[in-house]
Amino acid sequence: LIDEINVNALVEFRNKAKGVAEAKGIKLTYMAFIAKAVVIALREFPTFNASFNHETDELYLKKFVNLGMAVDTPDGLIVPNIKNAQNLSVFDLASQVRKLADDTIARKISLDQQQNGTFTITNFGSAGIAFGTPVINYPELAILGVGKIEQKPIVENGEIKIASMLPLSLAVDHRIIDGADGGRFLMRIKELLTNPTLLLLS
Repeated sequence: LIDEINVNALVEFRNKAKGVAEAKGIKLTYMAFIAKAVVIALREFPTFNASFNHETDELYLKKFVNLGMAVDTPDGLIVPNIKNAQNLSVFDLASQVRKLADDTIARKISLDQQQNGTFTITNFGSAGIAFGTPVINYPELAILGVGKIEQKPIVENGEIKIASMLPLSLAVDHRIIDGADGGRFLMRIKELLTNPTLLLLS
């Protein structure tokens, strides 16, 4: 499922929070907000945070979120994960995302940090790409692809306006997750990112 989200409010919110984050030694990226929105949505849609064993036909629902972050390295794509991301704030996630990316590129991550992921985010926007078809990180059941934020003309209440648009691409294992549920999951992420103060209330 593919959608574009008007993130004008998120851009403004991040700009206001950057100074507070910098005072704490934190680089506040959009990925931290996206990660927080995903974690909130996963709590509300637990099947997206599960894994499926096709040999035993068993579905394993996880009470924790180990959020995978696909990292481009000189040795190829590596997907470490942030353990127990459900317990982290936006600032905490920002710190973890940066550290995980740096440690992965420097090949300083442990095997444990690459195992037991429950859901993955891949950011092809960092390569200047808007949309893609993200490949699910087995045995996970879904993956979210994040594209490049770009300013585009949109029609709002009959008027043409300029908005910062964020492309999102969600792939799901259709054996377990229906397209309609995927749509609802993506719409919840859209709601959270277009109203970023909600990210601080969950």
